[in-house]
Amino acid sequence: MYADRFSNILVVEDNESELGLFCELLEDEGFRVIGCGSAGEALEHVRRHNFGVAVVDYRLPDLTGTQLLEQIHTCDDHVRVIIYTGAASYDSLKEALNLGAFAYLEKLSDRAELLRHVHRACHERVERYALDLERAVAGRTEELARSNRELETFASVVAHDLRSPLLTVSGYCQLIHDELGDRLDGKAADYLEHIVDVAARMSRLIDDLLEYSRAGRSREPFRKVDMQNILVLAAANLEGLIRAEQAQVEIGDMPAVTGDQTQLVQLFQNLLDNAVKFRRREPPRIRIAAEAAENGWRFAVEDNGVGIAAEHCERIFQTFQRLHGREYPGKGIGLATCKKIVERHGGKIWVDSALGRGTTFYLTLPE
Repeated sequence: MYADRFSNILVVEDNESELGLFCELLEDEGFRVIGCGSAGEALEHVRRHNFGVAVVDYRLPDLTGTQLLEQIHTCDDHVRVIIYTGAASYDSLKEALNLGAFAYLEKLSDRAELLRHVHRACHERVERYALDLERAVAGRTEELARSNRELETFASVVAHDLRSPLLTVSGYCQLIHDELGDRLDGKAADYLEHIVDVAARMSRLIDDLLEYSRAGRSREPFRKVDMQNILVLAAANLEGLIRAEQAQVEIGDMPAVTGDQTQLVQLFQNLLDNAVKFRRREPPRIRIAAEAAENGWRFAVEDNGVGIAAEHCERIFQTFQRLHGREYPGKGIGLATCKKIVERHGGKIWVDSALGRGTTFYLTLPE
Protein backbone atom coordinates (compact mmCIF):
# COMPACT_ATOMS: atom_id res chain seq x y z
CA MET A 1 0.00 0.00 0.00
CA TYR A 2 1.03 3.62 -0.43
CA ALA A 3 2.81 5.72 2.15
CA ASP A 4 0.52 6.12 5.16
CA ARG A 5 -0.31 9.78 4.78
CA PHE A 6 -1.38 9.25 1.15
CA SER A 7 -3.65 6.29 1.97
CA ASN A 8 -6.13 8.68 3.59
CA ILE A 9 -9.12 9.24 1.32
CA LEU A 10 -11.78 11.91 1.80
CA VAL A 11 -15.21 11.12 0.31
CA VAL A 12 -17.70 14.00 0.04
CA GLU A 13 -21.23 12.83 -0.90
CA ASP A 14 -24.58 14.17 0.36
CA ASN A 15 -26.42 10.92 -0.41
CA GLU A 16 -25.95 8.79 2.69
CA SER A 17 -26.41 5.43 0.99
CA GLU A 18 -23.95 6.28 -1.77
CA LEU A 19 -21.53 7.73 0.80
CA GLY A 20 -21.63 4.48 2.78
CA LEU A 21 -21.15 2.45 -0.39
CA PHE A 22 -18.15 4.49 -1.54
CA CYS A 23 -16.51 4.36 1.89
CA GLU A 24 -16.94 0.60 2.16
CA LEU A 25 -15.62 0.09 -1.37
CA LEU A 26 -12.45 2.07 -0.63
CA GLU A 27 -11.92 0.53 2.82
CA ASP A 28 -12.04 -2.92 1.23
CA GLU A 29 -9.07 -1.78 -0.89
CA GLY A 30 -7.08 -1.00 2.26
CA PHE A 31 -7.55 2.79 2.31
CA ARG A 32 -8.34 4.78 5.42
CA VAL A 33 -11.53 6.66 4.56
CA ILE A 34 -13.27 9.67 6.08
CA GLY A 35 -16.72 10.40 4.69
CA CYS A 36 -18.90 13.52 5.03
CA GLY A 37 -21.98 15.05 3.40
CA SER A 38 -21.10 18.71 2.88
CA ALA A 39 -18.31 21.00 1.66
CA GLY A 40 -18.09 22.67 5.08
CA GLU A 41 -17.42 19.36 6.82
CA ALA A 42 -14.94 18.40 4.12
CA LEU A 43 -12.88 21.57 4.58
CA GLU A 44 -12.73 20.98 8.35
CA HIS A 45 -11.31 17.52 7.72
CA VAL A 46 -8.78 18.87 5.19
CA ARG A 47 -7.54 21.39 7.74
CA ARG A 48 -7.08 18.68 10.40
CA HIS A 49 -5.81 15.72 8.39
CA ASN A 50 -3.48 14.85 5.51
CA PHE A 51 -5.24 13.34 2.51
CA GLY A 52 -3.81 11.82 -0.61
CA VAL A 53 -7.07 11.87 -2.56
CA ALA A 54 -10.53 13.45 -2.25
CA VAL A 55 -13.55 12.00 -4.10
CA VAL A 56 -16.07 14.83 -4.40
CA ASP A 57 -19.69 14.79 -5.59
CA TYR A 58 -20.32 17.61 -8.05
CA ARG A 59 -23.67 18.58 -6.50
CA LEU A 60 -23.40 19.38 -2.79
CA PRO A 61 -25.83 21.33 -0.58
CA ASP A 62 -23.44 24.20 0.19
CA LEU A 63 -20.95 24.34 -2.73
CA THR A 64 -20.46 22.78 -6.14
CA GLY A 65 -17.79 20.14 -6.50
CA THR A 66 -15.55 22.53 -8.44
CA GLN A 67 -15.93 25.25 -5.80
CA LEU A 68 -14.94 22.74 -3.14
CA LEU A 69 -12.01 21.67 -5.33
CA GLU A 70 -10.73 25.26 -5.26
CA GLN A 71 -11.17 25.45 -1.49
CA ILE A 72 -9.36 22.14 -0.92
CA HIS A 73 -6.41 23.27 -3.05
CA THR A 74 -6.29 26.53 -1.08
CA CYS A 75 -5.76 24.42 2.06
CA ASP A 76 -3.54 21.76 0.45
CA ASP A 77 -2.76 21.96 -3.26
CA HIS A 78 -1.20 18.46 -3.21
CA VAL A 79 -4.52 16.64 -2.69
CA ARG A 80 -5.66 14.83 -5.84
CA VAL A 81 -9.37 15.65 -6.29
CA ILE A 82 -11.64 13.36 -8.30
CA ILE A 83 -15.00 14.89 -9.28
CA TYR A 84 -17.78 12.28 -9.28
CA THR A 85 -21.09 13.35 -10.77
CA GLY A 86 -24.47 11.93 -11.75
CA ALA A 87 -25.13 14.78 -14.20
CA ALA A 88 -22.06 15.08 -16.38
CA SER A 89 -21.77 17.96 -18.83
CA TYR A 90 -19.10 19.34 -21.10
CA ASP A 91 -19.04 22.66 -19.23
CA SER A 92 -18.62 21.08 -15.80
CA LEU A 93 -15.96 18.72 -17.18
CA LYS A 94 -14.04 21.63 -18.69
CA GLU A 95 -14.36 23.69 -15.49
CA ALA A 96 -13.18 20.81 -13.28
CA LEU A 97 -10.12 20.01 -15.39
CA ASN A 98 -9.19 23.68 -15.74
CA LEU A 99 -9.26 24.01 -11.95
CA GLY A 100 -6.90 21.07 -11.51
CA ALA A 101 -9.18 18.08 -10.96
CA PHE A 102 -7.28 14.80 -11.19
CA ALA A 103 -10.23 13.08 -12.90
CA TYR A 104 -13.91 13.63 -13.77
CA LEU A 105 -16.13 10.55 -13.60
CA GLU A 106 -19.79 9.75 -14.05
CA LYS A 107 -21.54 7.88 -11.26
CA LEU A 108 -23.04 5.54 -13.80
CA SER A 109 -19.58 4.28 -14.78
CA ASP A 110 -18.21 1.02 -13.45
CA ARG A 111 -17.10 1.26 -9.80
CA ALA A 112 -13.83 -0.38 -10.86
CA GLU A 113 -13.16 2.79 -12.84
CA LEU A 114 -13.36 4.85 -9.66
CA LEU A 115 -10.98 2.47 -7.86
CA ARG A 116 -8.56 2.61 -10.77
CA HIS A 117 -8.44 6.42 -10.64
CA VAL A 118 -8.07 6.46 -6.84
CA HIS A 119 -5.12 4.04 -7.01
CA ARG A 120 -3.57 6.04 -9.83
CA ALA A 121 -4.02 9.30 -7.90
CA CYS A 122 -2.41 7.83 -4.77
CA HIS A 123 0.47 6.40 -6.78
CA GLU A 124 1.08 9.75 -8.49
CA ARG A 125 0.91 11.57 -5.16
CA VAL A 126 3.56 9.26 -3.68
CA GLU A 127 5.78 9.71 -6.74
CA ARG A 128 5.41 13.47 -6.56
CA TYR A 129 6.20 13.45 -2.85
CA ALA A 130 9.29 11.33 -3.48
CA LEU A 131 10.40 13.69 -6.25
CA ASP A 132 9.85 16.75 -4.05
CA LEU A 133 11.75 15.05 -1.25
CA GLU A 134 14.61 14.15 -3.58
CA ARG A 135 14.81 17.74 -4.81
CA ALA A 136 14.74 19.05 -1.24
CA VAL A 137 17.53 16.67 -0.21
CA ALA A 138 19.58 17.61 -3.28
CA GLY A 139 19.08 21.29 -2.51
CA ARG A 140 20.02 20.81 1.12
CA THR A 141 23.06 18.75 0.14
CA GLU A 142 24.22 21.50 -2.22
CA GLU A 143 23.59 24.10 0.47
CA LEU A 144 25.67 22.10 2.97
CA ALA A 145 28.43 21.60 0.40
CA ARG A 146 28.47 25.32 -0.32
CA SER A 147 28.52 26.08 3.39
CA ASN A 148 31.41 23.64 3.88
CA ARG A 149 33.35 25.29 1.04
CA GLU A 150 32.76 28.71 2.58
CA LEU A 151 33.82 27.46 6.02
CA GLU A 152 37.00 25.90 4.62
CA THR A 153 37.82 29.13 2.78
CA PHE A 154 37.12 31.11 5.95
CA ALA A 155 39.30 28.76 8.02
CA SER A 156 42.15 29.08 5.51
CA VAL A 157 41.91 32.88 5.49
CA VAL A 158 41.80 33.05 9.29
CA ALA A 159 44.76 30.66 9.52
CA HIS A 160 46.72 32.83 7.09
CA ASP A 161 45.84 35.99 9.01
CA LEU A 162 46.88 34.36 12.30
CA ARG A 163 50.13 32.98 10.90
CA SER A 164 51.29 36.32 9.47
CA PRO A 165 51.82 38.04 12.85
CA LEU A 166 53.34 34.84 14.27
CA LEU A 167 55.86 34.76 11.43
CA THR A 168 56.61 38.42 12.06
CA VAL A 169 57.18 37.77 15.78
CA SER A 170 59.38 34.76 15.04
CA GLY A 171 61.30 36.70 12.40
CA TYR A 172 62.07 39.60 14.69
CA CYS A 173 63.05 37.23 17.48
CA GLN A 174 65.51 35.57 15.10
CA LEU A 175 66.91 39.00 14.14
CA ILE A 176 67.37 39.90 17.80
CA HIS A 177 69.12 36.59 18.40
CA ASP A 178 71.40 36.99 15.36
CA GLU A 179 72.28 40.66 15.81
CA LEU A 180 72.12 41.16 19.56
CA GLY A 181 72.52 37.65 20.93
CA ASP A 182 75.97 38.21 22.41
CA ARG A 183 74.69 41.28 24.32
CA LEU A 184 71.69 39.56 25.90
CA ASP A 185 71.96 38.34 29.47
CA GLY A 186 70.76 34.87 30.43
CA LYS A 187 67.27 36.00 31.46
CA ALA A 188 66.67 37.95 28.22
CA ALA A 189 67.85 34.97 26.17
CA ASP A 190 65.41 32.73 28.05
CA TYR A 191 62.57 35.19 27.37
CA LEU A 192 63.45 35.24 23.70
CA GLU A 193 63.54 31.45 23.52
CA HIS A 194 60.17 31.29 25.28
CA ILE A 195 58.60 33.70 22.74
CA VAL A 196 59.88 31.59 19.83
CA ASP A 197 58.61 28.40 21.47
CA VAL A 198 55.12 29.87 22.09
CA ALA A 199 54.92 31.16 18.50
CA ALA A 200 55.87 27.70 17.19
CA ARG A 201 53.22 26.03 19.39
CA MET A 202 50.62 28.53 18.21
CA SER A 203 51.53 27.78 14.60
CA ARG A 204 51.14 24.03 15.23
CA LEU A 205 47.77 24.68 16.91
CA ILE A 206 46.57 26.56 13.82
CA ASP A 207 47.67 23.65 11.62
CA ASP A 208 45.84 21.18 13.89
CA LEU A 209 42.65 23.25 13.82
CA LEU A 210 42.78 23.47 10.04
CA GLU A 211 43.25 19.70 9.86
CA TYR A 212 40.28 19.18 12.18
CA SER A 213 38.04 21.49 10.13
CA ARG A 214 38.84 19.51 6.98
CA ALA A 215 38.59 16.02 8.49
CA GLY A 216 34.86 15.57 7.91
CA ARG A 217 34.96 16.63 4.27
CA SER A 218 36.00 14.93 1.08
CA ARG A 219 39.51 15.35 -0.22
CA GLU A 220 39.72 12.53 -2.69
CA PRO A 221 37.25 9.86 -3.81
CA PHE A 222 37.04 6.66 -1.77
CA ARG A 223 38.84 3.69 -3.28
CA LYS A 224 40.30 0.36 -2.20
CA VAL A 225 43.42 0.89 -0.12
CA ASP A 226 45.80 -1.62 1.42
CA MET A 227 45.88 -0.99 5.17
CA GLN A 228 49.36 -2.54 5.39
CA ASN A 229 50.66 0.32 3.25
CA ILE A 230 48.63 2.86 5.24
CA LEU A 231 50.23 1.76 8.51
CA VAL A 232 53.74 1.63 7.05
CA LEU A 233 53.30 5.23 5.84
CA ALA A 234 51.88 6.36 9.20
CA ALA A 235 54.84 4.78 11.07
CA ALA A 236 57.35 6.22 8.59
CA ASN A 237 55.97 9.72 9.21
CA LEU A 238 56.76 9.23 12.92
CA GLU A 239 60.10 7.50 12.40
CA GLY A 240 62.07 10.15 14.33
CA LEU A 241 59.74 10.04 17.35
CA ILE A 242 59.56 6.22 17.34
CA ARG A 243 63.34 5.95 17.25
CA ALA A 244 63.87 8.62 19.91
CA GLU A 245 61.45 6.90 22.31
CA GLN A 246 62.76 3.41 21.43
CA ALA A 247 59.19 2.36 20.66
CA GLN A 248 58.33 -1.06 19.23
CA VAL A 249 55.51 -1.09 16.68
CA GLU A 250 54.03 -4.46 15.69
CA ILE A 251 51.67 -4.51 12.70
CA GLY A 252 49.59 -7.64 12.16
CA ASP A 253 48.05 -8.88 8.91
CA MET A 254 46.00 -6.09 7.39
CA PRO A 255 43.05 -6.14 4.96
CA ALA A 256 42.09 -3.77 2.16
CA VAL A 257 39.33 -1.28 2.94
CA THR A 258 37.44 1.41 1.04
CA GLY A 259 38.43 4.92 2.02
CA ASP A 260 40.43 8.11 1.62
CA GLN A 261 44.10 7.14 1.72
CA THR A 262 45.37 10.51 2.96
CA GLN A 263 42.91 10.65 5.83
CA LEU A 264 43.49 7.03 6.82
CA VAL A 265 47.23 7.71 7.10
CA GLN A 266 46.44 10.74 9.26
CA LEU A 267 44.05 8.67 11.41
CA PHE A 268 46.59 5.98 12.28
CA GLN A 269 49.44 8.48 12.52
CA ASN A 270 47.48 10.35 15.22
CA LEU A 271 46.78 7.10 17.11
CA LEU A 272 50.42 5.99 16.87
CA ASP A 273 51.60 9.43 17.94
CA ASN A 274 49.43 9.25 21.07
CA ALA A 275 50.59 5.72 21.86
CA VAL A 276 54.23 6.80 21.73
CA LYS A 277 53.81 10.13 23.56
CA PHE A 278 51.70 8.92 26.50
CA ARG A 279 54.26 6.41 27.69
CA ARG A 280 55.39 5.12 31.06
CA ARG A 281 59.04 4.72 32.04
CA GLU A 282 59.48 1.58 29.96
CA PRO A 283 59.77 1.91 26.15
CA PRO A 284 56.40 2.07 24.32
CA ARG A 285 55.12 -1.19 22.85
CA ILE A 286 52.34 -0.80 20.27
CA ARG A 287 50.41 -3.55 18.56
CA ILE A 288 48.01 -2.95 15.65
CA ALA A 289 45.63 -5.75 14.67
CA ALA A 290 42.57 -6.19 12.44
CA GLU A 291 39.73 -8.69 12.39
CA ALA A 292 36.62 -9.16 10.27
CA ALA A 293 33.49 -7.45 11.60
CA GLU A 294 29.96 -6.93 10.33
CA ASN A 295 30.08 -5.02 7.01
CA GLY A 296 33.81 -4.40 7.29
CA TRP A 297 36.80 -4.62 9.63
CA ARG A 298 37.57 -3.81 13.24
CA PHE A 299 41.03 -2.41 14.02
CA ALA A 300 42.72 -2.26 17.42
CA VAL A 301 45.67 -0.02 18.35
CA GLU A 302 46.98 -1.28 21.70
CA ASP A 303 49.74 0.29 23.81
CA ASN A 304 51.38 -0.13 27.24
CA GLY A 305 51.22 3.56 28.13
CA VAL A 306 49.89 5.58 31.04
CA GLY A 307 46.23 4.78 30.26
CA ILE A 308 43.06 6.82 30.70
CA ALA A 309 40.66 6.88 33.63
CA ALA A 310 37.35 5.20 32.73
CA GLU A 311 35.31 8.35 33.44
CA HIS A 312 37.29 10.25 30.79
CA CYS A 313 36.99 7.74 27.95
CA GLU A 314 34.13 9.64 26.23
CA ARG A 315 35.66 13.10 26.70
CA ILE A 316 38.87 12.33 24.88
CA PHE A 317 37.16 12.55 21.46
CA GLN A 318 36.10 16.15 22.11
CA THR A 319 38.27 19.07 21.02
CA PHE A 320 40.80 20.58 23.44
CA GLN A 321 40.47 17.74 25.95
CA ARG A 322 43.84 17.29 27.65
CA LEU A 323 43.71 14.70 30.43
CA HIS A 324 47.42 14.58 31.26
CA GLY A 325 49.81 17.24 32.50
CA ARG A 326 51.94 19.55 30.39
CA GLU A 327 54.80 17.04 30.54
CA TYR A 328 53.00 15.42 27.62
CA PRO A 329 52.86 17.50 24.41
CA GLY A 330 49.62 18.02 22.48
CA LYS A 331 46.67 20.35 21.94
CA GLY A 332 43.73 18.00 22.50
CA ILE A 333 42.69 17.97 18.85
CA GLY A 334 44.21 14.75 17.47
CA LEU A 335 41.57 12.31 18.73
CA ALA A 336 38.72 14.65 17.77
CA THR A 337 40.17 14.63 14.25
CA CYS A 338 40.35 10.81 14.34
CA LYS A 339 36.67 10.65 15.27
CA LYS A 340 35.67 12.90 12.37
CA ILE A 341 37.71 10.83 9.91
CA VAL A 342 36.24 7.52 11.12
CA GLU A 343 32.68 8.90 11.00
CA ARG A 344 33.25 10.25 7.51
CA HIS A 345 34.11 6.67 6.51
CA GLY A 346 30.91 5.37 8.09
CA GLY A 347 32.65 3.74 11.06
CA LYS A 348 32.87 4.12 14.83
CA ILE A 349 35.77 4.67 17.21
CA TRP A 350 35.94 3.93 20.94
CA VAL A 351 38.50 3.25 23.64
CA ASP A 352 39.16 0.69 26.37
CA SER A 353 41.60 1.86 29.01
CA ALA A 354 42.43 2.26 32.68
CA LEU A 355 45.10 4.31 34.42
CA GLY A 356 48.43 2.51 34.52
CA ARG A 357 47.53 -0.45 32.27
CA GLY A 358 47.71 0.98 28.76
CA THR A 359 45.09 1.87 26.19
CA THR A 360 43.40 0.15 23.25
CA PHE A 361 41.63 2.21 20.59
CA TYR A 362 39.08 0.30 18.51
CA LEU A 363 37.62 1.49 15.24
CA THR A 364 35.56 0.06 12.40
CA LEU A 365 35.95 0.74 8.69
CA PRO A 366 33.89 -0.54 5.74
CA GLU A 367 35.31 -3.32 3.58
